[in-house]
Amino acid sequence: MYSVVDLSRLPPPAVVETLDYEAILASLKADLAERMPELAPVLQLESEPLVKLLQVAAWRELVLRQRINDAARAVMLPWAVGADLDNLAARYDLVRLPGEDDERLRSRVLIGYHALSAAGSAASWRLRAMSVSTDIRQVDVWADRPGRVKVCLLARVEVDASALSTEQAAIGLSLFGRHPQHDAPSPKRWRVAQPSDAIVVQVAQALLAEDVRPLSVEVDVTLADVVPVTVQATLIHPPGPDGALLAAQARARVQALAAQAAFRVDLTRAQLIAALMGDGIRDVILTAPAADVSAGHGQIAAITDVALTTEARHD
Repeated sequence: MYSVVDLSRLPPPAVVETLDYEAILASLKADLAERMPELAPVLQLESEPLVKLLQVAAWRELVLRQRINDAARAVMLPWAVGADLDNLAARYDLVRLPGEDDERLRSRVLIGYHALSAAGSAASWRLRAMSVSTDIRQVDVWADRPGRVKVCLLARVEVDASALSTEQAAIGLSLFGRHPQHDAPSPKRWRVAQPSDAIVVQVAQALLAEDVRPLSVEVDVTLADVVPVTVQATLIHPPGPDGALLAAQARARVQALAAQAAFRVDLTRAQLIAALMGDGIRDVILTAPAADVSAGHGQIAAITDVALTTEARHD
């Protein structure tokens, strides 16, 4: 797997300063008192017109410094947003896709230098595929043999809720979240893309373009192998706390873990127990999955159901 910089681990930029109105005002007062010592007593009076002028100056300086901070952030990938991020993306000949949010565009810009040449590295294939549509949520890339690259897609497709089986709906909800029209009169759901869906053809066409695919390289576009996982556990807690509330909180933590599902990321029992544990819970008896769930090339472990019971026990 290729690696990119984890933007969340970067230190705060030194050019962006912490702003403090009272500190600026105190500095202005001290500067004026040093230049004109006879005004020092007057500067202690809140109602003094001269103090009001200094307050105005301090506020305007605060606004100016904030503007400088914003300008500095605008040219830094971790903090650029909106049109500023669009302009950073333009350096790599990338444009925001329809409906693409800042987080997704930022992830493409982060590997944007791979677009400076034809596809070849794993990151460059991923970038090309991700640039087709915002419905391409994740891409896994590897070479299964010399001369052939496998590009595996986790893509979503909008469908009517009535067209999905219970398992398909659960997988879509786990991997893609709630559809904006989840509760509409004609509800919609996200479904994992199938080989016959147009989005798969679009990605294949983009990757096979003459200016993308290196000569003599075979490209095989495939779809994610989703491994559904049901979580079953009993939460042990002392008498007193509301078991239903503890279960709801634990379920929310497991769902947060489910949202982190990615290619080649194993789902271990230790992770699940850690997510289920929380304030007020003494122990967790995890009955399913019975073993760690491994995820290899092109595989994603998706938590599709969380069944929890609670049991109050005395110490």
